[in-house]
Parts: sequence; structure tokens; C-alpha cells
Amino acid sequence: MKISLIAFTKAGAKTCRHIIESCGEGNECLGFQKGSFQPEEGLTVVEEPLGQWAQEAFYKQDALVFIGSAGIAVRAIAPFLKSKQTDPAVLAVDEQGNYVIPLVSGHIGGANKLASHIAERIGAAPVITTATDINGRFAVDQWARENDLLISDMKLAKQISAHLLQGKEVGLVTAFSIVGNLPKGLTYKESPINIEVSAARRPVRKNTLRLIPQAVVLGIGCRRGISRENIQTLAEQVLDRENLCWEAVCQVASIDIKKNEPGLLEFCQAKKLPLQTYTAKELAAARGEFSESDFVRSVTGVDNVCERAALLACGRGNLAVKKQVKDGVTLAVAIKARTYSILPLNTALPQGTVGS
Repeated sequence: MKISLIAFTKAGAKTCRHIIESCGEGNECLGFQKGSFQPEEGLTVVEEPLGQWAQEAFYKQDALVFIGSAGIAVRAIAPFLKSKQTDPAVLAVDEQGNYVIPLVSGHIGGANKLASHIAERIGAAPVITTATDINGRFAVDQWARENDLLISDMKLAKQISAHLLQGKEVGLVTAFSIVGNLPKGLTYKESPINIEVSAARRPVRKNTLRLIPQAVVLGIGCRRGISRENIQTLAEQVLDRENLCWEAVCQVASIDIKKNEPGLLEFCQAKKLPLQTYTAKELAAARGEFSESDFVRSVTGVDNVCERAALLACGRGNLAVKKQVKDGVTLAVAIKARTYSILPLNTALPQGTVGS
């Protein structure tokens, strides 16, 4: 986590340094001070206006920690606040290091977790004000962030939190393995409002918040000189037919002789997807039942490109869609295996069952 910390008094600067020394492991911490007091070792003196410093840090860092009054922090970041889905975590710590207060992006930005981490390391008290946390209820937005799941609808996420706080049940359906007992309020039964963990474009239940994993791999083979449009047309048709959403697609895989294919590269660039390629020997070593083609073998040295490449890039998972062919493009889809613990965060995992 990239964290910028700034202090405004001599005592605050010492606390800032203490936080960096205590919490630096696993994090990239930058320490700053602003004021007319003696520079603290390891901290950079800020000469520009605080608003200018805050703007740069806000857009570059994962978290901002203000060692001083909460009011200073609020006024500094106010012009840049946009959405809890994109804003960094923002915290305030008093100059003596007694209290750590998450101000912005408590769940999705990780401010609550960071506050607890800092407080534990420096012997302070975390001041958590989020309703789900103080009531010990499952926080769907925080859980999604911790598990790299895309939240499809923030309004529905808020409604789910409200239902849980009111003691109402929220249904859960998942295409992936869930380990452990469900926290209070969640049930595998269908409810008036539900959560679905899947790569599906259309959920199986009404009024459902989709939590989308980065789990879908597209294996692609193509003729030389194929256009990006041809590749995209087949991909869109297959995903729509199989009820898979683009947001779940995380990678494209092919054979190494296609690593510089213009149309394939343009497709990956347009969709912001990494391209993983394999040699014919690596593809041939993939285990499974694949569609065989003598023509493909004569050109590439292996009987199938798209299915084998998708499964190799998937790692642990399964081939969900076998080879599809259209206009010089072949495409297969693999889905990575995922296992999630759905317990409230910071709770020990009990012996439980796997639900799906």
C-alpha cells in the first residue's frame, strides 16, 4: 500500500516517524511535515500550499494520513472527493498518537483496516464509526475489496448494509466455493435482496448485487492479418450467449507466434487485457480433452491453440466454453477456480462447510 503521511507540529512529526517505522513493512510510506519547526529526520518539508500537496497525494497514493486535527484533513481533501469506489483511504491521527480515525473510504479504500493496523502497531485506539463495523455485521463492500471482487451497483450495496443492520436476511448465491459458516444475516435461501458471486452478466435472482471476480480467460487463435473487430465480434457473441460479463474477463491467451499479431494486440489494448502467450510445446503439454485440428497442427505445431491456451492461463480452473469459430477467429473460455471465506473480516475461520 502506498501511503503519504503529513504532520503539522513537532510532536506530530515524531508521531509520523513512529508510524512509518512501525507500519512500513509491506507498505511504501512517505513522510512529510509542514510548519516552521525543526525538520524531523526522514521527513520531507512541504513548502507548497497544503491543498497542492493533498491534491498530488490524493491521486497518486492509496492512503493519506494527516497527523493533526481531523478538520485540517477534511478541508485539505474536500475539493478532490469523488466516490468511495475511487477515493483513497484518508485517516487523521492526533499529534500524540492516541487516536487513529478513518475519515474517507473506510471499507473499499481500506481506511478502517489501515486504522486498526496503525493503532495496533503504535498502541493507539482506532476510532471506527462505520455502522456495520461497530455492530459486528458483514460489510459487503469491504469483503468485496479484500477479495478483489468488482461491485456492480453501489446503491444495492448500501441497501444490503441497511438490511443487515435492520436484522433482515440477505440471500447469497455463488458460482464459486464459499468456505466457513455464513455471518449473521446471510443465507443461501433467496431473499428480497441478494448477493451473487459470479461472472454472470445476468444474475439468477431478482434484486441482486453482483460481485464479479477477475476469473474469465479468453483463449484466442486467429489467421494472420485478422482485424480487431473480428476478434471482438466473436468474443462478444460468446460471452453474451454464455451469460458472462466483460468485467470478469482478466486475460487473453494464445500461442507465441501470435504475440505480435496487430489485430490481437489492438483487441487486448482496447479491452485493457494482458496477453499471455505459450510455445507449441507448452500448449501440447496442457492436460485435458481438446478439439483437434490437423490444419492447426500443420500451421502452429499443436492441434489446438485457443482451448489449450485458455486452460494454461487459467491455472486452476476449468474450460467453460470449447472452441468457437467465426471469420478466421477461434475462441475458448476458461474460468479460474476461486475459494472465498465469507466471514466478517478480522474473524477467525471456524470449522464449516463449503457452499456453492
